Amino acid sequence: MPPDTDVKDEGPALPDEAVAELRVLQAAADDDPNELPDPNAPAPVALPPPLDVELSGMLLMLSKVLSPAFPSIATIYTEESCRMVGEAVAGVCEKYGWLQGGVGGEYGPELMCLVVVGPIAFATYGAVQGDIAARRPQKGAQDDPGKQVKVQAPPGTLRPPGADTVTVGAPIV
Repeated sequence: MPPDTDVKDEGPALPDEAVAELRVLQAAADDDPNELPDPNAPAPVALPPPLDVELSGMLLMLSKVLSPAFPSIATIYTEESCRMVGEAVAGVCEKYGWLQGGVGGEYGPELMCLVVVGPIAFATYGAVQGDIAARRPQKGAQDDPGKQVKVQAPPGTLRPPGADTVTVGAPIV
């Protein structure tokens, strides 16, 4: 342990435990809760998350985006499995020097914006297309009872198989 330059003692050397306690007491005495922050001090820099946390978060987010279309994905990509995959992939990336600037590197904010705004834009497009299709009058539905009419699902909506056909005039069970 290097000698403490702040302590000027001409007597015998203090044991290491006493020196540590003295440093704690000096640090407590130096901390003034009423002291104003230095206006010339540099602003604290926000550090990016570790690569394994970033990778597992990205994988978990993608699984949440895909799970409405593929419900079984939610059972596979849990928080724990995504964390384990992130740790494993980060180890390989560190070994080979990949992704050292993070997943997106210098384009991280742009990629995050695309991942967040893209699915919302796609869902909005599908919803508007569905609204437009619902306003159009159905041609031929009143002409032939019992005729099956094919209803177009708006793009971006997920429907079960067979849900896009309607039988007009059939009894409801």
